[in-house]
Amino acid sequence: MKGTTEFSTTVSIKALRVRRNLSQLELARRAGMSPAQLCKIERGQNGLTASTLRRLAEALDVSIAALMGEAEAGATGAAGDGRAQERRVPCGLAEFVPVLAAGEVGRSIVADVAKQERALLEVENSLGIVPQSTLRLIYAYGDDERAAEILARDVRVSLGLGSQPCVDLAPVLENAGVRIVQLRGPGVFQSASFYNVARRTLSIALNADNTAERNAYRLAYELGGAVVFASHGFKTVVDEGAAHRFLRAFAAAFLMPEEAVRGAVARLGVAPDGWTMPVLVWAKERFGVSAEAFALRLESLGLIAPAIRLALRDELRARYTTHLRSKEPHPPKNQSRLDILKAIEKGRKEHQ
Repeated sequence: MKGTTEFSTTVSIKALRVRRNLSQLELARRAGMSPAQLCKIERGQNGLTASTLRRLAEALDVSIAALMGEAEAGATGAAGDGRAQERRVPCGLAEFVPVLAAGEVGRSIVADVAKQERALLEVENSLGIVPQSTLRLIYAYGDDERAAEILARDVRVSLGLGSQPCVDLAPVLENAGVRIVQLRGPGVFQSASFYNVARRTLSIALNADNTAERNAYRLAYELGGAVVFASHGFKTVVDEGAAHRFLRAFAAAFLMPEEAVRGAVARLGVAPDGWTMPVLVWAKERFGVSAEAFALRLESLGLIAPAIRLALRDELRARYTTHLRSKEPHPPKNQSRLDILKAIEKGRKEHQ
């Protein structure tokens, strides 16, 4: 049966959303979750984790205490016996080990991550939650790009993903005990990950100003880094060229499994020389990645003609330069699968 505290919190979330004239779609976007996930939370069908509470509180611009309906209860609880304070677990900076060496910017983020961690621990302690990580981090693997593909497949299997696309990766990792923190750091900051030795948990910090597609890539990249980190004796990974290439290949294979990409291309019936920008944008949307990332994946699998790839690359670069990273191309809302198939058929006839 659902506890009173959690029930009042789900009511508060909906009430605050309505008071701020936010749709479920807009609040879900601000909180970095899917509308379906938010809908289930408001209905009381999804359990609330401390990390999800924090993300919703930030999106609604309220404190976690207010979101939990404790703002009014604080006055009566202030004169309590202090046991809540005693249950808090201190979180020192020394407990965090950087997963990837990322220079001064990455090291400066650790203080913000620790601050978020302390807030999470306080809420978890008040709810009686004992965080446990089920994420498997230690594997045996090689060091080339093919090994990265195999490792990505094994990690996906351990997370219960198989070979199917996973558009919303954050909830999957959070369910496995990964801490995900959204930060507005320096403009050059993309992501950083830290391992809490005392609690055996992985924390990944993302740039909240990035697009959803960019942060999906950064999550997969940092996840790969965590596996390398743990599999090599929990030692910080030096971000040399070889490590970067390996993690980039891991992220691509993790987000766009070969079987899923080949299956999607086969179902659309796109020949290597039949790709156009509308078709590319339609297909990449099924994987929750950027158009450029999907084009690169097609190239690595030999599913796109080199000349077409170069033309689409130039078109995408021009678009990204004009619209910056906040304008990732998406298919028109009224575009159907029939429209795409007709476009593919037209392109095929033009090439004959």
